[in-house]
Amino acid sequence: MRLRPALTAAAVAGTLVVAGCAVRADDGGSTGTDADAPSPASASSGTAGTPTTPAPPAPEVTIADDFPLSAGMGGPDDLVATSRTGTGLRDLALCGTTPLRGLDTRDRMVADNSGGESASTRELVLLGSPDEAAAVAEAFAELPPTCGGVEASGGTEVTTDVRTSPFGPAPATMLVQTYAFDDQPGPGATIVHVVPLGAALLVSSTYGGWSTEELADGIASTRGPLLATVEAMAAFEAPVEVG
Repeated sequence: MRLRPALTAAAVAGTLVVAGCAVRADDGGSTGTDADAPSPASASSGTAGTPTTPAPPAPEVTIADDFPLSAGMGGPDDLVATSRTGTGLRDLALCGTTPLRGLDTRDRMVADNSGGESASTRELVLLGSPDEAAAVAEAFAELPPTCGGVEASGGTEVTTDVRTSPFGPAPATMLVQTYAFDDQPGPGATIVHVVPLGAALLVSSTYGGWSTEELADGIASTRGPLLATVEAMAAFEAPVEVG
């Protein structure tokens, strides 16, 4: 009970005062003074007073089950499920490096809607601090130049262009990946949006069969469907409580 420390301190103080009076009575009152009696403060190794109650720890931030990670994915009537497991975008490689693999995540959510001529995958991870989220976001922008922005495998060549994000300043970024097959430009492109906010990091990958002439419109078309998810990330602006 909180009252026990205060009552104990008062009892100790009362005992010390009574003991001081007894000493002066034994001496006949001729030599004892108030200065001779020990005070409660000097007799106790601690400081008397009302104990303070420590503030409760801040609640740990997690990704809510109803977080709208899949908002805008698929058609108007589609309901794309989210999951805490699955590959997500862990296999997304840039210059031989997979930025989303091996992270010390505190929480994670993925959504995927792929089929036919298009593919859309999103991954949201919650890291230990805003600095960690920013560092991973920066890696997405810094990795492509390390290999000249071009990776070749067999007869396929992937060119990655780093661009300004429509969702905010760096370290948010956008990557545009185009393809060539047997040295001939091919149709289709992948648009990757990387958005850190607080300790959270959102990565979205959208593939479409756009031609070179359609690419600008294709890039613009990936912003709207992702907007509701980015806006919902405001929930992660508060610091994460590390337990």
